[in-house]
Amino acid sequence: MKRKFIFISVLLFCFSTVCSGACIDEIKTFYASYMTNILNVDSTNEALCRKYLTEELAAKLQRMRNATGGDPIIRAQDMNSDAIKTLNVREIADDWYMVSYLWNEKDSASLVEIPLKVGCVNEKCKIVYITPIENGSQYGNEWLTGFENTASYKIDSSSGESLVESFYKLYVATYCSMCSDLNSKLQSLRLSHLSHTALEQFKKVELENLQDGFGGYDLLITNFDFDCMWFHSLKVVPLEPDNYQVTYQAGKYIHQINIQTAYRDGRYWINAITGVR
Repeated sequence: MKRKFIFISVLLFCFSTVCSGACIDEIKTFYASYMTNILNVDSTNEALCRKYLTEELAAKLQRMRNATGGDPIIRAQDMNSDAIKTLNVREIADDWYMVSYLWNEKDSASLVEIPLKVGCVNEKCKIVYITPIENGSQYGNEWLTGFENTASYKIDSSSGESLVESFYKLYVATYCSMCSDLNSKLQSLRLSHLSHTALEQFKKVELENLQDGFGGYDLLITNFDFDCMWFHSLKVVPLEPDNYQVTYQAGKYIHQINIQTAYRDGRYWINAITGVR
């Protein structure tokens, strides 16, 4: 029995090692191709992303691009040959890997590091999450928990404070879940809990950003995306009757939103949104 246990343990270790090595190769192949395509002004990166990233992550990355103005896959706006030459991938934890490169091969201070997580999708190793640039080199599964079962979240509109607290918890958790029907779920939440006045405010700011070439701006979070690494920093503080301050921390940046509620038809509604960037 003991010998059988040792054999199984060794087998699992070997499987894990092979899996880890395969993922490193997959990630490095993806990044080398992606970076080379950018350098050569090649437009095939969309197909490359479909092969190596989950659909949910690919959709999230576009929101992240709008938020920072850069490419979250490489944490840069363009590419050079030094970066491709110095590209490296190493395992840092179970299913977590660190992609790194030097923007200047001769300057160690030009190091760029990008933590990411992989998962097995249809028996293939795919990238499921990339740490946003705001959070630097942070990684770990503890950042990706606490919001998984959004179906169990209930919004309590019996008071202004309970409405804002429960609405925001579900709203940002929906972002964190990276569900395929994200936009429709967020819209449904807004339609159910924002007054006509607040909806008009939301649409006005969304349109202004769209006219500037950035689609998907969300006044409720003063951002284009909300990341799971920011979930536990969410706070709601009452200011005065029917007015609340919502804050969350994205890396070193604090986002602040002032919310006004109103009582109508036997319940409270979010009636005004003032985003403070």
